[in-house]
Parts: sequence; C-alpha cells; structure tokens
Amino acid sequence: MSLAEIQDNKWEVEATKPPLKNPGSIGIIAMMAGFMLFFVAVIIGAVVGSFTDTEEMDFDKVQRDDASKTAAE
Repeated sequence: MSLAEIQDNKWEVEATKPPLKNPGSIGIIAMMAGFMLFFVAVIIGAVVGSFTDTEEMDFDKVQRDDASKTAAE
C-alpha cells in the first residue's frame, strides 16, 4: 500500500465524521434540543391534563369570577 493510498484512506475516514465543533452544528444541535424539550413539555402537559380533575383546572374561571367581583365592588 502506497503512502498516497494511506493518506486517501485517512481523508475518507475524517470525511465521514460529522463536524460537531462548527458554530452551525452547535446551533442545529441546540435547536433540536429546544424542539425536543418543547414537545416533551407538550406531551407531559397533555398527560397531566388528561388525568387532572376538571375542578382543579378551573383556575381561569376562578380568576375571572374574582376579577368580576372586584370590579363590581
């Protein structure tokens, strides 16, 4: 095997590795992590909302009623 073939093989190995230290790559990884956290929060909220009693979730009605009572006084 010649020196040129060895260098060519090393270049091919390096070319198959994704560039993780570029600012663009770091940005894409951060963006994907943000999307993942957002969707995990949405799924957790959906599960919590599915198993929470409806009377406990009426806090917006309670706030509206309190605000209307305060405005009436």
